[in-house]
Amino acid sequence: MEPKIRFKGYMFGWVSEAIGLYYNFKNGLNKSKEYFGFGTPIVNFTDVFNNRVLDYASLKGRVFVTKEEIANYSVQKGDLFFTRTSETLEEIGYPSVMLSDSPQTVYSGFVLRGRAINNDPLVDVFKSYVFFTTSFRKEMIRKSSMTTRALTSGNRLKEMIFTYPKAEDEQFKIGNYFLTLDNKIQTTSKKLESLKKLKSASLVAMFPQQGKTTPKVRFKGFEGEWKKVKFLEIFEFLKNNSLSRAELSSKGDFINIHYGDILIKYGDLVNIQNEELTYIRDCRIGQTLYKMCSLQNGDIIIADAAEDYSVGKCSEIVNIGNNKVVSGLHTIPCRPLITFAQGYLGHYINSNSYHNQLLPLIQGSKISSISKKTLSQTSVFVPSYEEQQAIATFFRSLDRKIALETARL
Repeated sequence: MEPKIRFKGYMFGWVSEAIGLYYNFKNGLNKSKEYFGFGTPIVNFTDVFNNRVLDYASLKGRVFVTKEEIANYSVQKGDLFFTRTSETLEEIGYPSVMLSDSPQTVYSGFVLRGRAINNDPLVDVFKSYVFFTTSFRKEMIRKSSMTTRALTSGNRLKEMIFTYPKAEDEQFKIGNYFLTLDNKIQTTSKKLESLKKLKSASLVAMFPQQGKTTPKVRFKGFEGEWKKVKFLEIFEFLKNNSLSRAELSSKGDFINIHYGDILIKYGDLVNIQNEELTYIRDCRIGQTLYKMCSLQNGDIIIADAAEDYSVGKCSEIVNIGNNKVVSGLHTIPCRPLITFAQGYLGHYINSNSYHNQLLPLIQGSKISSISKKTLSQTSVFVPSYEEQQAIATFFRSLDRKIALETARL
């Protein structure tokens, strides 16, 4: 038995042995919520599920513990942690490895601790991946309780088989490969999160908030109050259709913008040339709907229903070219009556500056909804065209960076 891909120089097969020959299962510290606070770091479910490699310095969970508990449950280098309970079976048995000793940190859940001296950390990284990618984890899931979604006893698992190469230098190389990959993933994840936070903060700072007529942050050279106008003074409502997902396809001649895609898939702008789009399955129906109402660059489409307060999310149509586009189920398409800089409306309508006006007007308990009447009660801030361009350019650049890091991740 050996993997499909190996580093050069290794020819011998891998061996399979019972986990219990090399590791002891240990139950972690069990503390109720009232014991959590500013105390000793603890390796918990969230830490393990979100990180394949752990460093005690970065752990956020904290708990009040006694000296005896610290002595019994302190983390050691090479400890392999597993998620013990979860609402879904897929998250059970998820492994993480600790790369350094940490008498200041305790653990909950399951931990596998080697009986021999600590191995090289990279070897332990390798073992974490083996546990995750082989039948070991599948067996953990199979033996877990279907009702509680929990692994009730490590003893039930000690006879499970662990497959690995005998040569520790091969384990080292595999561990180093995955550790390097993990570091790249972590770096990219942090950069992506930072860009998203920057965009979120900018959407607040760069548009006027309640009771204000100017934004907190502006580009140099722009001053004075922004013009505030009623929605119906600068928009006309267009027609949409009520085609279900079953009537749509991944290819066709007529593009249909569905509200679900606005809420989940599309950003502030829908670049018709680049996005993964949905089409009307029946071309005859598409032709009829297109004649009834075709969309053009600069039109905005607002989702009028959602399961939460994301209702009202907007996407602006850009780069439409020769494509034929219509607005679909649970959408309110709108066409500006005045000229806006490309990209301004998509970002502004999704900002708190505008969206907060909708919150007290949203209807429904299980499903949140808005209407054309709701939109008619709102107002829109309109700065100079040049300032619109500056704002739109800034957010387009930020969106490109977010898309790049997302693709890289």
